[in-house]
Amino acid sequence: MRAILLSLVLVIAAGPSDLWACHAEAQDTTAERRRTAQKSATAVAEGAALKQMAAAIPLGSRVKAQTTSGRQVSGTLMGVSDEAVMIKRKTRLTEPAVTVEFAELERLELQLNEGMSAGKIVAVGLAAGAGAVLTLIVFALALDD
Repeated sequence: MRAILLSLVLVIAAGPSDLWACHAEAQDTTAERRRTAQKSATAVAEGAALKQMAAAIPLGSRVKAQTTSGRQVSGTLMGVSDEAVMIKRKTRLTEPAVTVEFAELERLELQLNEGMSAGKIVAVGLAAGAGAVLTLIVFALALDD
């Protein structure tokens, strides 16, 4: 009986290692296929895609641009040409518009949330309501005296 149990334990212990090896090989070939299927976009293709995206953004919209050197420019989209985008920064003192060429542009994002979020609006409403209720309670207590 011991011999049967011992041989069963050895078969079970030896079996999964071969199974795991086959599984690891299958994962390696799958990862290799993915790497060959996903090719990096060329700089020309990426520039063309950025031009298309910039042309689709309405003029006067708030945008945030990042250059390949890491510089960020936020402001109002003033114009889009074949070579560059023109962004007017929102500053306290008037500055000239900044022109960022598509060759230098790494990312261009449309900024939608300019105002307060829904959570802030609810919090302000609750605070105003609580203040009004407390004021009424103070007046009611003052009239009782």
